[in-house]
Amino acid sequence: MDKLDDSAIAAGIDLMIALVLMIAAVTMAILIMPSMSHEDKSWRINQYMAATRASDNLVQDEGQEGWVDNWKNQNYQNVTKIGFVYAGQPKVLNETKIDAMMMKHVDNITEVPWWEFPNFTSDHLENEKKYAARALGLEEYDKEYNFYMRLYPVGLGESGFNYSRVEINLSKQSKVPMNENTASMVDRYVYINSSDASCKGGYICYDNKTVHYRLNLWVWW
Repeated sequence: MDKLDDSAIAAGIDLMIALVLMIAAVTMAILIMPSMSHEDKSWRINQYMAATRASDNLVQDEGQEGWVDNWKNQNYQNVTKIGFVYAGQPKVLNETKIDAMMMKHVDNITEVPWWEFPNFTSDHLENEKKYAARALGLEEYDKEYNFYMRLYPVGLGESGFNYSRVEINLSKQSKVPMNENTASMVDRYVYINSSDASCKGGYICYDNKTVHYRLNLWVWW
C-alpha cells in the first residue's frame, strides 16, 4: 500500500506540474497575442499610409522642378520628388510626366493609352525601382518597399478597351512577384491632360468623350 500511495502521490504531483505549466503557457499566450496583433496592425497601417502618401504625391503634386528631364537622362539619384499633376490642377495628370516614368501601352482597338510601372523591359530596371521608391517616400527602416502601379481608363466597356491585357500584365510580374497576402492597395481616379486639340476640355478622350482614368498602386514588403 505504501508503494501504491507513493505512486499515486507522484502521479498527482506530475499532474499538478503539468497543469501549472499549461496554465503558464496559456497565460503567456494571452499576454503575448495582443502585442503581436498590435505589431501586425501597426505594420499594415504604416504600409498603407506609405502607399497613400505616394499616391497623393502622384495625383496632387507636380513634383520637383526638372524631375522629368533628370528621369529621362537616367539621373535618377537627382530626383527627390515625383508628381504627375498638370499645371497645378490636382487629379489632372500630365501625359508627358507619365510617359517619362511609366511604360506606355496603346489599346489596339480604341487607341487609348494606358501605363504601368516598373517597366520590366527597361535596361535600368533596378535603378528606376530604387530611386522611384525613394522619391515617392516608399521607404521604412532604410529599406524600400516593393511596389507596382498601373494607370488605365475606366468606363469604356468590354467591347471597346481590352481590359484583359491590363490584368495579364499585372499577373506577369516575374521579377518582382507581389505578395498578395500582405500587399496594400490604393485607388485614385484622375483625368489626363492631352495635347490633342480634338479632345474636349483638353483631356484624353475617346469617341468625343473625356476618358476617366484609374491609378492603382500596390505596396508590399
